[in-house]
Amino acid sequence: MERYLGDLCLFVALTWFWVMVSCNVVCLREERDALVAFKNEIYPSLMFSSWTGLNCCEWRGVECSRQTSHVIKFHLSQFSVDIDEDYPTTGMLSPALFKLKYLEHLDLSANFLSGVIPAELSGLHRLKHLDLSFNYFEGQISKYISSHYNLTYLNLSCAGVDLDASILWRLGNLSQLQVIDLARKIFFEDEISFGVYHCGPVYSSSLEWTENVRGLKHLSLQGVELNMTGKQLEALLSRLHSLHHLNLKDCALSGHIPNALQNLTSLSHLHLGWNELTSRLPAWLGNMSGLVSIQFDLCDLTGPFPASLSRLPHLKELMLVDNEITGNIRQILLCEAWPQLTRFVLSGSNVTGSLPPCIGNLSSLQYLDLEDNLLSGLAFSLSQNLLIGNVPPELGGISSLETLYLDNNQLNGSIPDSLGCLSRLSRINLANNNLEGFISLYFFENATRLVTLDLSDNKFTVHIEPEWIPPMQFENLGLGSCNIGGLIPAFLSTQYSLSCLDLSNNSLFGNIPAWLGNISTLKILYLADNNLQGELPSTFDISYYFQIILHNNMLMGSLPIPSVPAQYLFLLDLSQNRFTGTIPAEIGSLFPNVEFLLCSENDLRGDIPTSIGLLRKLRDLDLSGNIFEGKIPSSLTNCTALKRLNLANNKLSGEIPSKIGRLRQLEKLHLSDNMLKGNLPSNVQNCWKLQILDVANNFLSGNISLWLGQLSDLMILVLRSNKFLGWIPHALGNLSTLHVLDISHNNLTGAIPPELGKLTGMMDGKAGGSEVLNGQSSYGSSYYYKEEINVTNKRLNLAYGDFVLLLITVIDLSLQISFQVTFLQKLATLSIYMS
Repeated sequence: MERYLGDLCLFVALTWFWVMVSCNVVCLREERDALVAFKNEIYPSLMFSSWTGLNCCEWRGVECSRQTSHVIKFHLSQFSVDIDEDYPTTGMLSPALFKLKYLEHLDLSANFLSGVIPAELSGLHRLKHLDLSFNYFEGQISKYISSHYNLTYLNLSCAGVDLDASILWRLGNLSQLQVIDLARKIFFEDEISFGVYHCGPVYSSSLEWTENVRGLKHLSLQGVELNMTGKQLEALLSRLHSLHHLNLKDCALSGHIPNALQNLTSLSHLHLGWNELTSRLPAWLGNMSGLVSIQFDLCDLTGPFPASLSRLPHLKELMLVDNEITGNIRQILLCEAWPQLTRFVLSGSNVTGSLPPCIGNLSSLQYLDLEDNLLSGLAFSLSQNLLIGNVPPELGGISSLETLYLDNNQLNGSIPDSLGCLSRLSRINLANNNLEGFISLYFFENATRLVTLDLSDNKFTVHIEPEWIPPMQFENLGLGSCNIGGLIPAFLSTQYSLSCLDLSNNSLFGNIPAWLGNISTLKILYLADNNLQGELPSTFDISYYFQIILHNNMLMGSLPIPSVPAQYLFLLDLSQNRFTGTIPAEIGSLFPNVEFLLCSENDLRGDIPTSIGLLRKLRDLDLSGNIFEGKIPSSLTNCTALKRLNLANNKLSGEIPSKIGRLRQLEKLHLSDNMLKGNLPSNVQNCWKLQILDVANNFLSGNISLWLGQLSDLMILVLRSNKFLGWIPHALGNLSTLHVLDISHNNLTGAIPPELGKLTGMMDGKAGGSEVLNGQSSYGSSYYYKEEINVTNKRLNLAYGDFVLLLITVIDLSLQISFQVTFLQKLATLSIYMS
């Protein structure tokens, strides 16, 4: 017994000693020096604030072995800490870091590190976890990876390194790998934009290298072009029995969804979006009972929604954006079968029916997106769908709901009171519907987390209490076409995070307040179609804006000039105001990335600056309806991205630039109502995408050229009131898409060529080309332009705009001899003036 007690005491003493030693692990000096050398190569960051004292094992991101004191884990990721974005980590990766020979876990993700990865990486033979994602490294990494036979986790997504075929074959030798992420593209979406970020050279590969990595659980090759046949893909997928997470988004897949996937019984996440999978959703998906997330966005899927998906009790996320799936919404949104559903996105299909009341039972639902559809009659609907029925009041009972997108549908009636009870809502968009009634912004008082609210373009009236101070800080606020009157609402002066503001098409009056210019976060501003007046406040600096739309007001004064070049501005619309003065001579350097520059119908004068030719990204330039003089600058032909050029109704003189044919993307050219002379340059024929050519009311001369008949996309040709002479070229009969032909009031002679009877665009009785003439912007509720031309009808000069142009067909000629006319079914006006 005494011996037993003695042994027990010895055991307790040793245990106590071991605990005391373990709790006071002290790092080795040479490893501390290695960490300090790493830190010295990095731009100062708050992440190093705890790196004080001599014991590096107590520093943030560092973990040491309790047995050996060696550093075994170094985790320095900005994904895992709350760091002010003004103090990011950046710099070069020091080779000294790789003196930590006992490292098992290395995570340097999202640190914006750059430079070549040191060769010393190959010496970390104990490494099991390596994450270099979201950095700016250079060169190849394959030769440093092949010796890491203990690796189970490898993330090189958006790391910047070259990932060619050689690294993939080396990965095939690392048989312990369970997680591989080599994504080359990142998809992002918010209320301002949607796009794809290419975060490394896109390369092509097969999946044959996975043959030896049979234990793989997570595989993400997003943005990698898979260079393999369908049969090869089927064969290789069939071997990955342990796979839990498969992301082959935007991998250039085509054809049917691989049947081999049904053999992956452990699969929980299946992401195949952004591929050309023209098959149907397979019924066997319902047999994969472990599925948690399904993403098939933009895959061109067709056919009915399989009822077998009701056998997925663990489903949390279903994303089927922009497909051609058919069926009744009650057969798709299977509320009772998916009790754990948190994210449901369905748009761009052919779904019918009414949204089921059981949606209120989805107690975990956080994200519901049914935007860009045809919801009607107080109904939900999806793009190109026809869902009918009332908005179920049960929707307001989903207390977990954070995001609700129902915009761009045909909803009518009033907003259910139950929506005001959703206190966790952070984003709600009901824009572009037919909602009616009277609503106060106080309705959303309970949603204190609300950052996005868009009620634009409905039929209701939004009331804003004059003294209201919202309990939330908006980032995106859309109140366009909401029947709001008075001054710009004062509560906006309390919104310090506001990024996007739409107050267009209301009845606002008065000056733009100075405090609006003090909201430094504001990037998108829509104030178009109001009665605002006066000069822009001195605080209104457009240097950091993305979009500014102020058209159709009574604003005056000089054009706004940024204090520094507006690097981010791509849309500036100041049309239909009373701005005066000239365009600044340095405009080419002030707006280096502008794509839409619209200043029509003001009182601007002077020459068009030659520096405008520096705007290489310019797609739409509208300076019509001003008092510009002088010549059209030849430098304008350097703007080779131009699709629309409108200089009509000015006092421009001289000849049309001879190099205008360099604008090979040009679709619409408006030069009417100026004092231009000379011939129509022959290289206009190089603008083979032209759809509208309007040079009416100038002093252009010469013959109407045969090459006009080669502009096969031309819909509108207006040469009226010039000094053209000679015969009407028979080649005009080749313009099969032509809707309007006006060559009246010239000095033309000869017979009307019978080929004009072959203008099939005037024969088929069908209107078309809405994509040509409709200029609705995809960046908000406002138009960035509206097409309009003047057409002479029985000696009356009539203006046609927008969709009316799709419905009229006109031939207007001024001749001096006899004629014959072939029957044109769709012809609305034929005017021939005899002298």
